[in-house]
Amino acid sequence: MATPKYTKIDERFGVIEYPVTLAEMVEISKELPKTERTYYQYAFDALKKVMKSKEAIYCFEIANPKLTKFGFIVVGDHNLYLVMMKGGLFGGAEAEVIKYKDIKNVDFDIAPNLLGLSNVNTGVIYLEIKKMLGTKKRTISNIPNYNVDGVLKAIRNKLK
Repeated sequence: MATPKYTKIDERFGVIEYPVTLAEMVEISKELPKTERTYYQYAFDALKKVMKSKEAIYCFEIANPKLTKFGFIVVGDHNLYLVMMKGGLFGGAEAEVIKYKDIKNVDFDIAPNLLGLSNVNTGVIYLEIKKMLGTKKRTISNIPNYNVDGVLKAIRNKLK
């Protein structure tokens, strides 16, 4: 069930050739371990509600869209999507849509890790979003260091 846009490196890692559609991401997720695939399935279910079926995805990366919520950042063709996992007994996810025309500025940082080497990713993206009155600043943290540049580049390309 291999897809031509996914190259599997080992049982846990692989390389995705972007852009892909949501349907292709569902097929790619079948190559992931069952426990990890559950989180992706929650995200796909939330994205199906807010995303167009043929919309291209240019980046799909784990992140903390809010301080206490983990999930994914998805750079789509028309919008930026922040998918946050719900806690509780039933689980699930919810997606927040940010229109590219509302993003005034995007920047990044590699946050210092106070705990030393651990399982915490230290990449951070800062968004400045236009609101009705003034601007709102959003911090998206816990992005893997090796891919913070790729996420930033994908967002900036969509802002042009």
